[in-house]
Amino acid sequence: MSDGIDALCRALIDVGIDCVFGVPGTQNVALFEGFRRHGLRTVLASHELAAAFMANGYFRASGRVAALATIPGPGFTYALTGLAEARHDSAGVLFLVGAPASGPGHAFRLQALDQRAIAAPVVKLCLTIASSADVERIVADAYAAASEGEPGPVMVELAMDALGVEREPAPSTGAPSRHSSPDVARGELARRFAQASRPLLLLGQGAFAAAEPLRALAEALTIPILTTPTARGIVPEDHELVLGFDPLRGHIASLNAFVDRADLVIALGCKLGHNGTAGFQLRLPPDRLIQVDADRAVVGASYPAQVGITARVEDVVDELQVRRQPSQWSRAEIGAARDTVRAAAPDAVEPRIRGVGTPREFLAWLRGMLPRDAIIVTDSGLHQILVRRHLDVLSPRGLIVPTDFQSMGFGLPASIGARIAAPGRAVVAVVGDGGFLMSGLELLTMRRERLPIVTFVFNDGHLNQIRLQQLGSYGHAHAVDLVNPDFAQLASALGVGYLRIGDASDDDVRRALRGDRPTLVEVVVGDSVPMRALPHITRTKRLARALLGSRGRDWIKRRWQRRPDA
Repeated sequence: MSDGIDALCRALIDVGIDCVFGVPGTQNVALFEGFRRHGLRTVLASHELAAAFMANGYFRASGRVAALATIPGPGFTYALTGLAEARHDSAGVLFLVGAPASGPGHAFRLQALDQRAIAAPVVKLCLTIASSADVERIVADAYAAASEGEPGPVMVELAMDALGVEREPAPSTGAPSRHSSPDVARGELARRFAQASRPLLLLGQGAFAAAEPLRALAEALTIPILTTPTARGIVPEDHELVLGFDPLRGHIASLNAFVDRADLVIALGCKLGHNGTAGFQLRLPPDRLIQVDADRAVVGASYPAQVGITARVEDVVDELQVRRQPSQWSRAEIGAARDTVRAAAPDAVEPRIRGVGTPREFLAWLRGMLPRDAIIVTDSGLHQILVRRHLDVLSPRGLIVPTDFQSMGFGLPASIGARIAAPGRAVVAVVGDGGFLMSGLELLTMRRERLPIVTFVFNDGHLNQIRLQQLGSYGHAHAVDLVNPDFAQLASALGVGYLRIGDASDDDVRRALRGDRPTLVEVVVGDSVPMRALPHITRTKRLARALLGSRGRDWIKRRWQRRPDA
């Protein structure tokens, strides 16, 4: 636990706050651990809007200020309506929200927004804790503003790195991108591509309109294809030239080693934001990078490129098709890289699926149940990690996930939109129980619109992605336990079909997938042996670090570095 988080929790208690409403997430796991350590009552809501309303009700029933805690980005935006309600209702709320990543370097950071500018009209005051030394003063000022005069909400942004919590890595640097006139730039693209012996295509969502000619080009010239998460399936992932990398599969070091062997990387329709580049860990050498995007503000924003072209991808494909000479990549070389980056991470801690086994086995079974052109829509949470890690996408636009904002509650509504937009394709939603609690009643919309969408809900009784982070960091969990409904009775009440994996037969599932009405499929998820061992391992490591102290750890590190095989 960092000194800054401890100081913040003590300051909250000192001004009289004894209850916190909110939803924990990756960016504020340390903050919720502080609440637990200091005995602050922590109430987990289904979503941040509900948490903000709870804080409003707490103040109006007692006259005492409550704290509201959310992650930045979607947690912040979900809470806005509740903050506006508190402003109009004269309800004192102290809103603690992580400050989004900022600073020079990469653009399109995870969940980045100008939160102060957005919140200013609906709160009394916006403050920022940028240093541990400022914690006590700013908390006192925020509490006074929330409770004195006309009470109202006050937002306090927390610079988590200043409180001792690690944030995303510093960006790499390089020469700025060189923008030429369109004709000159396209000529340079054609020339560089024709001369490259080992070109690599990096395809993003902006390349969907050129999917077929890009596939034909790659096949004719033996060119490997790498995609961002939103472009998975632009060429089917069972194709031998598609690397099949996803940041949630891991293996970024192996992918970077492969990219280093390329003498030209052509990024087509890629924003190259946080999620598409494994948190900017993907290495793209500026002297070998050409970036093409329809938005000039995207080109070179996160990764310096030797040539930047502002154009639609489909409008530059002709420049690539002038090449006739196959590349020097061997199919064996591409295949070896493909096997590595698609493999499951050996140290991944995953749950068990009742009636099936591992998530990999379950998702292989699901893939076999679905037509190749099916659209899989996920929410934000552990289930999304498992889907992106283990399920192949076999058609363009075949996977829809929340990407650089990662909003919970996304999955069910997005699947409705997908089915209406693509009525000829099967659509399934895969959601966690936390996300289902936020938007599960949209099953009634599916029923009203007669949309035969099958929704698989992972019922594990937790915000399990955050729980795993807590267990891995602190050895225990806090404010992540859910109480779920009886899904069979809920489906009956809503008038939709119901199945449970482990009880239903494969034929039952096939009939649901081919049926004419919505169906809710319950997937019961439990802890695996590694998950049960995780808190014990974490507590043992923390105890060992405490007993050794910094001197002992430094001694072990020096001894390790002197080993001949280290």
